[in-house]
Amino acid sequence: MTRIIFVTGTDTGVGKTVVTAGLAAQWRREGLNVGVMKPVATGGVWRWIHGSRQLVSRDALLLRRAIRGTDPLAWINPVCLEPPLAPIAAARIARRPVDPALIEAALTRLREAHEVLLVEGIGGLLVPLWEDYCVADWVGGHEAELLIVARAGLGTINHTLLTIVAARQHGLSILGVVFNHTTPRSRGSAHLERANREAIECVSGVPVVGTVPWLRRRRGHLVGWRRLQLGRKVLTVPAGVD
Repeated sequence: MTRIIFVTGTDTGVGKTVVTAGLAAQWRREGLNVGVMKPVATGGVWRWIHGSRQLVSRDALLLRRAIRGTDPLAWINPVCLEPPLAPIAAARIARRPVDPALIEAALTRLREAHEVLLVEGIGGLLVPLWEDYCVADWVGGHEAELLIVARAGLGTINHTLLTIVAARQHGLSILGVVFNHTTPRSRGSAHLERANREAIECVSGVPVVGTVPWLRRRRGHLVGWRRLQLGRKVLTVPAGVD
């Protein structure tokens, strides 16, 4: 059975794509047969690919580049919508309902091709994908293990604990939390990060399994994401269900 690790965030723009791509790139370098997926994406852009104009997700392109993959984009990102909104709102504006069958067909192909599948979510756990069905429902329905990406700075304790509570209410297996620095380190940030880690682990019992440094941008591209060293610790942590 292919192991599915689902990467969610405490917020939008918290760094899910960077963490997912960084883990995928590292595990590929270590010889692991890893696949990547972004089931639903919004804010798609039009690109010329293989001679045809296609609506694609920048996140999906980065994920495929991370593993130097050959899987079709239609497998990695079966549903891509142009409006940069939550899926349920983007689908209404685009007049294109999210098709669960497309997602399941793509997932089946990816599971047949890879031993570990890193799946990046959209927004947080309670973001609706379609009516009466949210991201957490998808995670639970596919027995995926959850990795939570959180900001490293002030305010992350509440956001992270709320996400953990929501995960447990849905019966999800939680691997741990990854801190991501979305801004450059400031004076005292190491002390704040340590305090955040201790509070989250003490209150929830969920381990903080890694930290991603702030990555600068050059000409619109992140510099250094390929060198992220989160390690196989994520793969060896036993998932917990409360």
